Amino acid sequence: MTDILPTTTGPLGQLDARYYVLETPYVFLNEQQADKVLDSPVGKELLSALEGIGLKGVAFWENGFREMTDNARQIKQPADLKGLKFRVQQNNLHVKYFSDLGANPTPLPFTEIYNSLATKVVDGQENPFSLIATNKFYEQQKYVSKTDHVYSAVPVYVSKIKYDSWPADVQKLVVDTLYELRIWQRNEGRTQQQSYINEIKTKSSFYALTDAEKAKFQEAAAPAYEWAKKEFGTKYSDMLNKVLAAAK
Repeated sequence: MTDILPTTTGPLGQLDARYYVLETPYVFLNEQQADKVLDSPVGKELLSALEGIGLKGVAFWENGFREMTDNARQIKQPADLKGLKFRVQQNNLHVKYFSDLGANPTPLPFTEIYNSLATKVVDGQENPFSLIATNKFYEQQKYVSKTDHVYSAVPVYVSKIKYDSWPADVQKLVVDTLYELRIWQRNEGRTQQQSYINEIKTKSSFYALTDAEKAKFQEAAAPAYEWAKKEFGTKYSDMLNKVLAAAK
């Protein structure tokens, strides 16, 4: 078993519905909101959600905002997704959102994205710039659009079994170090973002949506919010309210 695990929040809602809040489109509109919430008591509540299955959450790192790529046309408005076969995470909330946008969402494991793009199994996909660049997805995509539709947090967990086996000074050292590293990790990714964009531009047409254009995608998320409240219940709804209040 891994002793220290940084992971995406995409599949974690299956373990605790509160994590689906972090996967909700436009719950965070910028990095400052994400930092404020995830470093607050609300963030600590989320980090503690998986202790019952042996995972002690200690910090939130990040992959950054998710962006859209495709081979059909530059995505500037929700209507541009109509009919596109789009790879999404194996996450029903994302399936709902992209369906509402008019796309045909196709849940696939991350490891299958590149080949699925190369063989035209899907027309497009969505991921943070860091993953689009380092995995060379742009080699198979004509268009990249900076939509910032979902912020991709990376909670960092320590095995509870391993943690409990350490003396108190080691426990403190590990937890404090991983927590303090969050600032460096976030800043490093944000500093590197422009270099990722420059790399992507060598193969793909790049477009950054205006705030007004993003607002149209945010408005289109309203049905997904209502669906999630019914699908995931009060655990989701209560956490959503806490996150939105803390982000103000």
